[in-house]
Amino acid sequence: MSLILECHIYHILMRLINKDNIEIVDVFIRLYGELIEEIAPHYKGDIVFKNLPADENEYHDIMGRVGNVIYHSEVEVGKIGLSDTEVLAALAHEIGHIVYNTRGWQQDQEERADSFAAELGLGSQMISAIEKIISSRRYHKLTSLLVGRIHFLQNMIRV
Repeated sequence: MSLILECHIYHILMRLINKDNIEIVDVFIRLYGELIEEIAPHYKGDIVFKNLPADENEYHDIMGRVGNVIYHSEVEVGKIGLSDTEVLAALAHEIGHIVYNTRGWQQDQEERADSFAAELGLGSQMISAIEKIISSRRYHKLTSLLVGRIHFLQNMIRV
C-alpha cells in the first residue's frame, strides 16, 4: 500500500451535524464550515448541534456543550436578545471549546474558545454577546470573568 493511500484511508474530516435542523446553525455551517476546517485541521470528528428544550434547561443556559455536542436554547437566546451574528459568535465560541479541548469556566479556557470566534471574524460580535449577557445579570457571579473576556477580545481584535 502506498503512503498516499494510507494517509487517505486514515484521514477523517470534521463533520458539523445539525441534528435538530436549527436554522441559525444551518446559517453558521454555510458561512463558516469550510473555514473551521482550515483553522482547526487537527480536529477530526463530529460536532453535533442540538436544541436545548426549556423543560430540560434547569439553569436557563443560552448554550453549552457536553463532549462534542453543542446545545442551543432558542428561548434563552431570545430572552437575552442576542442578534443572529451574536449567536453565530457564541456557536463559534462553543466550537472553540471542542476543537481546543477546553473545559470549565477558567479565564484562559474561555479566552481560548473566544479566540476561535475571533479567528472566524466574529470577535466584535462575541464582545457584544458578552456585554448582553453581563447586562442580563444572568451570571452575576461571573461578571469579572466576562469583563476579562471582553478585554482579551478587544486586545485580540486590535492586533
